[in-house]
Amino acid sequence: MFTWIKGNAYTLVLTLYPNNITLNSSAASYFEDVRWAMIGLDKENMKLGIRPITKREIDLCLVSMDELHKVSVGKGYARISNKMIMEEIGNMISQSISGLKINAEYDEKENMLVADLSELTAGKG
Repeated sequence: MFTWIKGNAYTLVLTLYPNNITLNSSAASYFEDVRWAMIGLDKENMKLGIRPITKREIDLCLVSMDELHKVSVGKGYARISNKMIMEEIGNMISQSISGLKINAEYDEKENMLVADLSELTAGKG
């Protein structure tokens, strides 16, 4: 009997750097048609949420402009740069951030990528 190994071709991966969050091609696919995102941190549950924001949502003033972060989309990736958020994440996980990779899931109901930051602290202490 075979035990099937999970593949990584469609895995949503975020890479955390000191100045930005880089999304692999699978994760970036949710941002192909948008250039803005909202980033949320749930410190109690150690979660990072990234919600794509459409031009329509901006035009209808459904989101606060001061909560928007620019999404730079390249060939096979997307990037959101914000050093302050990265420092906040580093404080949450109690370690420096330099190329940490974390899997994410897309929450269809909430329309956002969600990463469990507690995975980065597992085995520490």
